[in-house]
Amino acid sequence: MRRTTWFISSASVTILLFVAAGVLAHPHGTEPILLGVSPQQDPARVFTMWQPVVRYLEREVGHAFAFESAPSIEEFQKRVLEGRYDIWWGNPLTYIQANKRIGYVPIARDTTRIAGLLVTRKEDAIKSAKELLGKKIAYPAPDALGATLLVQDYLARAGVAPNQVEAVYTGTMDSGLRGLLDGRVMAAGVVPRAFNSLDAAERDKLSILAKTEEVAPQPLVVHPRLYKSVVTQIQRALLKLNWTPEGQQILSSILYKEVVVSNDLDYDIHREVARRLQIPF
Repeated sequence: MRRTTWFISSASVTILLFVAAGVLAHPHGTEPILLGVSPQQDPARVFTMWQPVVRYLEREVGHAFAFESAPSIEEFQKRVLEGRYDIWWGNPLTYIQANKRIGYVPIARDTTRIAGLLVTRKEDAIKSAKELLGKKIAYPAPDALGATLLVQDYLARAGVAPNQVEAVYTGTMDSGLRGLLDGRVMAAGVVPRAFNSLDAAERDKLSILAKTEEVAPQPLVVHPRLYKSVVTQIQRALLKLNWTPEGQQILSSILYKEVVVSNDLDYDIHREVARRLQIPF
């Protein structure tokens, strides 16, 4: 009989789903495999989105899984770099740091690639990046990949270094766009989904000054302590999601289009961006 225990608190979101283990998944024997997911939305919302994935992996792998998020992205990244998670999903920048320090490796990702948009107001008639020298630019967070890092990398290569503008971190892309529309900033870094979600009348007031290069999205990453045979089982189970109606529903719950195999080479371009922006990893 399955026994389900879950806890939600301000410190974390945790779900422990225990089943009889058919195999030993890692050196801790029958201890659950811990899946961590970055809290890019409210932790309770993240729990709801990923619960079907946890239950599915338990059934397919034949081992207990535990799910955990964190109260903040910063806390989640700290836990990753401490090696807490057996498998996790989150920021590619965190991945390249965790790969170097701990040896985490990616096994799967979505097919949708990430790009950033640099957006300005039409009435300002800005035609080049250099017109933003000394101006305020809104970003959602310092380590947001598409809306911040890719946009800052584009600007740096266009001759506008990060220290030559005033970065305003607004917490969300919606807030950054609102600040742009209200005239509090001269430009905003966003991703296409956020820009396209604006009302048509508001979107018509804005111009896309630049679109960045596209890069691989957030990976699903495994710790080297997991047995290779179990990593293979997990990877096969994730790919199987593409082929069944149940799998399509599960992918939809985590906003995935299609799962594909991933490896470390997918994230070399992220390393190049980090080096150009002088971000240590």
